Amino acid sequence: LSSFLTVCNRLEDISLAFMVSSHKLFMELLHDEEKKILMEQMRKSSATVNLSAKQLPSFYDIPASASVNISQLEQQLILSLDPRHIRQFLIELHGMAERPFWRVNSKWEVPVDYVNVILAIKDNLTRDLVYILMAKGLHCISIKDFTHARQLFTACLELVTEFSPKLRQVMLNELLLMEVRGHEAGAAEGNMERPPPDLVSRVRGYMVLFLFIYLVIYVVFMLNWRENEYLTLQVPQSLVNSNPYIKLGQLISSTCKELPGPKESRRTAKELWEVVVQICSVSS
Repeated sequence: LSSFLTVCNRLEDISLAFMVSSHKLFMELLHDEEKKILMEQMRKSSATVNLSAKQLPSFYDIPASASVNISQLEQQLILSLDPRHIRQFLIELHGMAERPFWRVNSKWEVPVDYVNVILAIKDNLTRDLVYILMAKGLHCISIKDFTHARQLFTACLELVTEFSPKLRQVMLNELLLMEVRGHEAGAAEGNMERPPPDLVSRVRGYMVLFLFIYLVIYVVFMLNWRENEYLTLQVPQSLVNSNPYIKLGQLISSTCKELPGPKESRRTAKELWEVVVQICSVSS
């Protein structure tokens, strides 16, 4: 630790000081008071420091300087998974140039259904922040990093709750979907513990959603954990009639339940086959 502090104290290039002070190692090794003292020493030792006139709250206590190169900040923005740092990098970037920084990384993607809603946000900084937090969260889910995904989505939810009921609902949906995928990933690795009742209850409440892909995933989740009674008897009939995948889930649940007699079994099997044919015909 002493060697690390010595290196920090000897930094004279503000861009290097910025990268070191925003590094995960720096944030974890030092207590808040130590970080404040060290950053003040780094500021004094650098001849190129030009502090921003706008004072930032301690929540974003990262050295700020207009002399930091935009490309370096963009690189930090791409690499960071900390919502606080992402916001701080965007504040710095928007202070240097007014352009859509959500386009910095071509791999940042959100569902098409969300893009227009996000891009309609009038404030440029807020628009970039919402888009990037969501895109990074979705990427974390794709690589099964559910801890960072939860942090990113939670920060995004807190942000959009202030101004957009629609985006708030979107983030609640995404958080639930993340919990479902996280539990399914654990089951795939051998953890056969049933999902908590709260998660099952939330899935039931979210069966009627505006994104089709959600419905499919939630039906599969309910089937995997044998929520047959709910799928058979409690799913809204309008939803069953309008979506063959949900109808398929209902019929599979019915088949898995004890049926009163062979006539009912044959009818369910026939309906099940008809839905499979319908889905395969649409897919082809």
